[in-house]
Amino acid sequence: MIEKKNHKFTRPSDGDNSFLFGHKEQIAFLLNCIRTDQIPNAWLFHGPVGIGKASLALNVAKVLSSNSVFKKDSLSYLSEKDIRNPNVSLKVTNIFFCKRKWDDKKKQFQKNISIDDIRELGRKFYLSSTDYSYKVCIVDTTEDLNISASNSLLKMLEEPPKNTLFILVSNNEQSILPTILSRCQKISFQRLSEDDLRNISVGLFEENHFDLLKRTGALTSCDGSVKKLLNFQDKDYIKFFNGMKELLFDLPNLNKRKAIKLLTGNKEYLGNDDPDKSAFGVLLKLLASLAKNEIDLLIRNKSVKEEINLLAAHLYPQISLLRHQSIEYNVEPKKVLFLALNMIDLAFEKYKK
Repeated sequence: MIEKKNHKFTRPSDGDNSFLFGHKEQIAFLLNCIRTDQIPNAWLFHGPVGIGKASLALNVAKVLSSNSVFKKDSLSYLSEKDIRNPNVSLKVTNIFFCKRKWDDKKKQFQKNISIDDIRELGRKFYLSSTDYSYKVCIVDTTEDLNISASNSLLKMLEEPPKNTLFILVSNNEQSILPTILSRCQKISFQRLSEDDLRNISVGLFEENHFDLLKRTGALTSCDGSVKKLLNFQDKDYIKFFNGMKELLFDLPNLNKRKAIKLLTGNKEYLGNDDPDKSAFGVLLKLLASLAKNEIDLLIRNKSVKEEINLLAAHLYPQISLLRHQSIEYNVEPKKVLFLALNMIDLAFEKYKK
């Protein structure tokens, strides 16, 4: 279920102080910038989805918004723990979370962050801070900006208000205007390690559930992402995921009858608003795992298995493009998904017995 929120300017609560795992090098770099008073006007946090980029941005914002820019000695003593789990009161007037808004009429999030959102941000940013602390804006995600909003944000980055910091979060750096990129100090993030995911899973899963995910190969589909890992809390999702996986187990012979039965019995995953939880998203995840030889097919011929892995790698961008175009032109998800399965079936034709 989608949680209804106004993603225009939300201010997280004090209860959001969860410990952040991973990203040791990135945190060390940020700490050095803060301690030595070398904070730029804008940082770009870019990397895979669901690994904690926005959470780290919020932690940095909490620290900076709670310290006066004239008391630099207080920042020089910051530790890694202060960034991972800041023990500070939230300055709600100094932190702005800019995201897509919820549309009450359509019951879904709007496709983009609009120019009106950025203009409102500008009006708030140009108001002076009474305690001379930093004002921080987190844009999550930057690729959600439409062209007009991007140009409006660019003007702010070119002439930033005093004592302000922009932290732009991105899952796809290539989709951001080059002129915006040139105004940011870029920090690259990588997927979380298995140890990080295990530490995060404590308190989320029942005992040994994480090990079960690893044994069944589901963990590889998380791509080091907490967001994707959380999907495996849902038993119905696990059942559907394994059902989709069984379709690939049958390769090179794709069982279309089994596919139809699986999809018609799980219609809620056909048009799911969460791309990672949709049937198309699951199919792409499994294709990626197949390309990386993370799915153990029943085929024993090593050279054939390698060819199939390579074929899956070629199919991934084709089916990913198909999915993108189907969303753009509002094509019925079920029809497009069967088209994708048909593409897979035809691609493996020569390997069939």
